Amino acid sequence: MEIDFTLRPDPTAAYRDLGAGSSVAILFLHGLTGSPVVWVPIARALASEGIDVSVPQLPGHGTSWQDMDATGWSEWLGAARAELGRLQVDHDRVIVAGLSMGGSLALALAAAESAPDEVVVVNPALYVDSPFAPLLPVLRHVVRTIPSIGGDIAHPDRSEYAYERTPVAPLASFHSALKILREDLWKIDCPVTAMISGEDNIVGPRTLRTLRSDLPRPPHIVALRRSRHVATLDFDAKTIAEAVLTRACAEAVGSSPSETGE
Repeated sequence: MEIDFTLRPDPTAAYRDLGAGSSVAILFLHGLTGSPVVWVPIARALASEGIDVSVPQLPGHGTSWQDMDATGWSEWLGAARAELGRLQVDHDRVIVAGLSMGGSLALALAAAESAPDEVVVVNPALYVDSPFAPLLPVLRHVVRTIPSIGGDIAHPDRSEYAYERTPVAPLASFHSALKILREDLWKIDCPVTAMISGEDNIVGPRTLRTLRSDLPRPPHIVALRRSRHVATLDFDAKTIAEAVLTRACAEAVGSSPSETGE
C-alpha cells in the first residue's frame, strides 16, 4: 500500500470518500489542536483499496485557537457521534480510528450505546500528562493559552498544522472528561487495537497500562518503533494503514485480532 503525503489546497479541511460503497466504513478522528491532515494520507490510501472513509474536522479545529477556545469535549464527542451515526446507516460495520485525543473520543464512542464495531487507537490519551493538569479547572480562569502541544513527529518533512497556542479552557474540559472515560472503560465490548510509539513526548506510558488493566478484553498492542506522538504522519504511517485495513477486511463482525502482543 502506497501512502501519498502530498498536501491538499486546504490541508486542514475535512475529507470524505464514500464512493466505494463498501460494507465497511472507517471514521478517523484527529487530536487536540490538530486537524484532518493527520489522517488524510492514510484515509486516501484506504479509499484506494475500496474502503469508505470519513475524516471530519472537529469543532474549533483546523481554523484558529480562538475558535477552539469556544468549544470543548462535549462538542467534539457530539460531532464524532453524529458522524458515526451517519456511517452506521449505510454500512454493516464501522471502525473508528483515533489519534491522541481522537483515540480518547474513539474509546468514548465504544463505551456508549450505538458503539462502533471496532476501534483502533494511535497513542491515545487517558490522562493529561502534565504536572499542572490538576490545576486546569482553576487555571482556565486566569490563563487563556499555553504553548502548542503539537509537532511531536520524528519525520523531518511532515507537519500536523497544529495551533501555535493551546487554549486552556478546552484542555480543562478534556482533562475532566478523561476521568469519566477511565471509569467507563469496562463498558467497552468491541475489539480494541492500540498502536503505541516508542517515543512519545505528549502521552505518557500510564495510558497503555490503564488500557491493559481496565478494558474487559485485552487490547491488541502494536509497537510503532520509529515514530513519535503524531505517528500517522511519521515513519510508521504505513504500518498503521495496513493495520486498519486488516481490521476493515476482517470477515466476522466484531472479530478480534488473534492475539495480544507487541
